[in-house]
Amino acid sequence: MIYIRNLSSNNEILLLLKELLNHNIDLCKKILKYKNEYEISENRIYYLDRYEKIAKEHYYLHKNHENKFSFIHDTKHYVLKKDFKLDFYNYTGISYQTIELIHELIKLKNKKDCIEQLNYEDKLYSLLSIKIANEMNNRKEFI
Repeated sequence: MIYIRNLSSNNEILLLLKELLNHNIDLCKKILKYKNEYEISENRIYYLDRYEKIAKEHYYLHKNHENKFSFIHDTKHYVLKKDFKLDFYNYTGISYQTIELIHELIKLKNKKDCIEQLNYEDKLYSLLSIKIANEMNNRKEFI
């Protein structure tokens, strides 16, 4: 059996352009070069925008959330605080506090003998996360 590799998207475009431009390979290659440069530029703009609106905002919130974070007082009482700066939430629909809770669980998971603690805190953090989401959405329903 002979293996035939699929054409890349550039090769497919090149074949189509050759037919359209009467086999003018130089012109086809220039068109492909401009297409690739444009895609690279667009991707750079897209990811810079994502960094500015999501990652950079989360880093700021992470560094500056002292005394502005919801927490579990005990298993029945929660202290809920809305995000103190809403740009991250408005853009993603997720409270940065929820992301921070997930990070805490990941840290626990990476420690060896913490399975019981991880399961316990996962349940508490899940409830806290839902309550934060309700608070952020101005809902009055609670679990």
